[in-house]
Amino acid sequence: MPIANWKSQSYGVVQSLLYNNPHRVVDYLVQGKDGKWRQRSDTPPPVRRLFETEASEERTCLQTIQFVHHVLIPPGGRHVHELHVHPDAEELVIVTTGTGTATVGEEEHGVAGGDVLYIPPNAEHEVLNTGEGMLGLIFINVPTGDGLTKLQAAQEEGR
Repeated sequence: MPIANWKSQSYGVVQSLLYNNPHRVVDYLVQGKDGKWRQRSDTPPPVRRLFETEASEERTCLQTIQFVHHVLIPPGGRHVHELHVHPDAEELVIVTTGTGTATVGEEEHGVAGGDVLYIPPNAEHEVLNTGEGMLGLIFINVPTGDGLTKLQAAQEEGR
């Protein structure tokens, strides 16, 4: 009988998609070994990723925000497998508990419960848990530029 828990998930974190937009328009790009940026979804995961799992119908209700995502990262862990960018979105990260280090572009910032981190479009970013307890984060991702254009087109198609 196989047994699984948060430690066996793809990034070893506890996470949930609290609210979701029915239109997925924001790009999630990672840099390959060749230096080229590509869609993260083009790389097969070891398990189902959060963005591949829909929120329930009553929570797939957002009109502009792409998602609200909650994560608890264990000590020594990170919120994703690698630095990544959203060229067409900005992101707010609310630290609910714990301590960690956020990398945004070329800068590293210490973060702790109560902090709010702004990640501009096209900035490479990731958050690491450097504390002794769980690091709690809430991510709010909002399309900008081309993301807004794609969202408007998707909303008009869905009418």
